[in-house]
Amino acid sequence: MKDVYGKVAFITAGASGIGWGMARAFMDAGMKVVVGDLLQEHIDECRAQYRGKNDLHFIKLDVANRKQMEDAAKEIEALYGRLDVLCNNAGVAARAPVDNATYADWDYVMDVCVGGTINGLINFLPLIRKHGEGGHVVTTSSMAGMIPVPMNGIYSTAKFAVRGMMDSLRGALAPQKIGVSVLCPGFVATRAVTAGDKYRKAQEENVVMSEKRDPMKAGMDPLRVGERVLKAIQNNEMYIFPHGEFREEVRAYFQRMLDAFPDFSDADEGRLAMERNRMTTTEQARRAADAIDGKRETGPTVEDTVNAWLAGRQP
Repeated sequence: MKDVYGKVAFITAGASGIGWGMARAFMDAGMKVVVGDLLQEHIDECRAQYRGKNDLHFIKLDVANRKQMEDAAKEIEALYGRLDVLCNNAGVAARAPVDNATYADWDYVMDVCVGGTINGLINFLPLIRKHGEGGHVVTTSSMAGMIPVPMNGIYSTAKFAVRGMMDSLRGALAPQKIGVSVLCPGFVATRAVTAGDKYRKAQEENVVMSEKRDPMKAGMDPLRVGERVLKAIQNNEMYIFPHGEFREEVRAYFQRMLDAFPDFSDADEGRLAMERNRMTTTEQARRAADAIDGKRETGPTVEDTVNAWLAGRQP
């Protein structure tokens, strides 16, 4: 999606923090933006900043409520007749250690972070598919979705889940010219959000913890994150990492995984031959996704490597 001017975007939890940063960056690029948010006070604040702007629309909703998400999709179609960009941005965190978490702690996070993302895909992907011109999906994970956070394991679980969801979705949507990105930010100057009255106690605890860390001073400007997201949409980038300070930590984490694998030469020939089709299909899907905007990748494919090994030679 190189040309985003006039395109329509829907952003969940879009009236504060990262979501509002995306909304401003998108509007600056000439896009029409629909902001979904649970808290009316956040909506009122944002509306006051952009009062009278015809390309900004607000919908009060809870992403965990399937009926509200379905109604929002209908409202967007009635208003603009199409959707081009879906940003599944809503997320919450329960600060209970994973080994002592209750059902309420798990439900609080999973209903919004994972369930809300699923609700977004089911209700809004059809609007992008409908016009047949392609589009883009962005889902907000976290650095906690790349590196586990022991004291916030429920949040890490949810963010790992949506990262895996987007990795799979990218290959699935590539033939339809719909790009997919997963946003993994570090600390951003944002504020705690709530998933609804039934989670009020957990939300209040989150606010207390956030105030102790003074998040409005310590984190990255949400507009910078929004601008980075816009660039990723235009370039069809899979991963969006705004915070460079995590690079070496991520490298070390994944290096431990790579170090745990046996040498390729230790693999069983029969199993490799049987697995070749599956691996090749995955590789083709990944390359198709990377090629949406004209990207080209060089080097041997998985199939090349496996065939070369089976033939007893190096690729």
